[in-house]
Amino acid sequence: MDASTVEPRFSVVVLNWNTLELLKRNLAALKAQSYSSLEVIVVDNGSTDGSAEYLNSEEFKSFGYKCVTLPDNTGFAAGMNEGLRISSGNWLMPLNVDVFLAPDFFVKAAEAIAQHPEATMLGPLIYRYDRERGETEEVLCTYVVPTRFLSLATDLTEPFAEKFVFAPGGCAPLFAAGELENAVIPKELSASGKKEYYDERYFAYGEDIDLYLRLNAIGGKALYCPSLKCHHVHSGSQAGVRWYEKSGATITRLGANALDTCLKNLRGFCCFNTFILLFLAPLGRSLYLLFKAPAKFFAPLKTYALFFRRLSLTKKMRAYFANLKPQTNQS
Repeated sequence: MDASTVEPRFSVVVLNWNTLELLKRNLAALKAQSYSSLEVIVVDNGSTDGSAEYLNSEEFKSFGYKCVTLPDNTGFAAGMNEGLRISSGNWLMPLNVDVFLAPDFFVKAAEAIAQHPEATMLGPLIYRYDRERGETEEVLCTYVVPTRFLSLATDLTEPFAEKFVFAPGGCAPLFAAGELENAVIPKELSASGKKEYYDERYFAYGEDIDLYLRLNAIGGKALYCPSLKCHHVHSGSQAGVRWYEKSGATITRLGANALDTCLKNLRGFCCFNTFILLFLAPLGRSLYLLFKAPAKFFAPLKTYALFFRRLSLTKKMRAYFANLKPQTNQS
């Protein structure tokens, strides 16, 4: 079905983990939306900061939003999947808790969908939200492009030019639900035994570029729309920590997730060349940590053990996704 013939119904999934104050501001921005056909689902990932109590309060219930409360922190990928699986909209947004949407965000999104029915992903113009100054006019993110190490970089050269791009910024993307279903990891191949939009083995970091590569492989089209505006507290949920300041487990996953993404999604010489770089990268990270954070020296090296432990399932996913064909269904 052509998405332009149906009024979009947007489903927003907000994932929270010990970020109650950010969550309240995020939900207030959603409540202020001037677009009526909106479903909001909050997934709490085992918070211990009073978030669970707030989500059971009369204040939250007055919003009319859905809520899923998980007993433990399942990670970004699994937490978002919990909300996406129960979403009913024909456009889905996995929204970071530290992002605050402009009041006309979904009005502008509906206009963009009507004007560009070929688009299956939409990305907004993202400004910085400063904890001291509040909303700023500093452009933080436009759309993203993949780097040689299969992470994502923002292109800031033309922040006010609408264009088709590789993918939207990961903190506030919009996906046509039908297209997202076409790129899903089926439950028989998933680690969780459920269909997965984001690969739940990743826990966090790199799950977005993995999904974007799958969507591009089946013919997805991402439209960057500067008329869609929001403010982002960059790394708001982690206070802006650098990669070497993260936990050893996170540093291990960073490398393994990139290797899995490469093997699942890239083909031919591109896969070989990228895989070699990614396979050697943990050695360089370990040497860097030897001087920067010696206690974490072995964390990058554990990347190899994690990668090989997951290799059998990764190879099955590679075979499955290699046979996916470009789709035309956008709704």
